[in-house]
Amino acid sequence: MKRPFHALIPIAALRGTSEAVAESTSLTLDQLPFETVYKVAEHGILARDADGNPLVVLLKLDKGDFLPPHGEQGGTRLLTVMSGEHSWGDGNDVNQEAEHLYGPGTFLVLPAKGGDHWAAARSGDVLLQIVFVRDGTLMPEAAAQLK
Repeated sequence: MKRPFHALIPIAALRGTSEAVAESTSLTLDQLPFETVYKVAEHGILARDADGNPLVVLLKLDKGDFLPPHGEQGGTRLLTVMSGEHSWGDGNDVNQEAEHLYGPGTFLVLPAKGGDHWAAARSGDVLLQIVFVRDGTLMPEAAAQLK
């Protein structure tokens, strides 16, 4: 999975004599350090908070990868399917027939507490972006859609 992932990374560039301008640049997945998580997936951390905790993570699942039921305690997570067809199930009991398929551009909101779930890349490679919202809250308009 060596597809370019475009991120805006500020680079100070001098224009004229004293004007600093931030420019954007591309970053490819193979430039990021990834480590194995859940024994099958790989994640690369794009941003950390002041305490060193991940804020934005890319999660790669290769075709056939399956993440067993798991759940985290802590803040809300916003998951975006960047590429591929992501298979998702809620709960502790894996039932492939109960899985939902989510394609590129889909946003999922994971609850702040509990919320066991499983994930799989059944039909091809999947790239997810996860944003951690530990101390923040969802905007009222977004929260209203979850009820």
